[in-house]
Amino acid sequence: MLDPLDLLAVARLLAADVQPSEAQLRRAVSTAYYALFHRVLQAAAGRFMGLDQENSAGYALIYRSFDHRHIKAVCEGLDVSTLKDSLKRQLGRNAVSQDMRNFANSFPRLQEARHLADYDPQAVFPHADVLFLIDTAAAEQADILALMLARARG
Repeated sequence: MLDPLDLLAVARLLAADVQPSEAQLRRAVSTAYYALFHRVLQAAAGRFMGLDQENSAGYALIYRSFDHRHIKAVCEGLDVSTLKDSLKRQLGRNAVSQDMRNFANSFPRLQEARHLADYDPQAVFPHADVLFLIDTAAAEQADILALMLARARG
């Protein structure tokens, strides 16, 4: 089973040199994003199937059901002081915690950085920025998993 902590360790290793190469920095950014993405998937599948069900078909189904774009869209809807009416109804509350808002802000930023690292030949990644992105990915905030998975209608 893929371990998001191992991915973070790889990202840190890639960025550990005093003067890492551009390839190392880009790969570190991409790997840090995937560490966060897989952490969300593990948390969701574990929450709905149980942590002892990692080898079950249901666990794999939930794990593979997540979509990068949908998670980003949900995060953008949560990174506000007052939720839209549709989210209020779906979640049964007017707002989410500051921790959730922090996560909702971090995920799309890391995703965009990954896109730049993987696809934009002109993107520049200063070493300090890469280290910050890795630290951001290490923060484990994921409590709106059902909403991300369900695609509930408003």
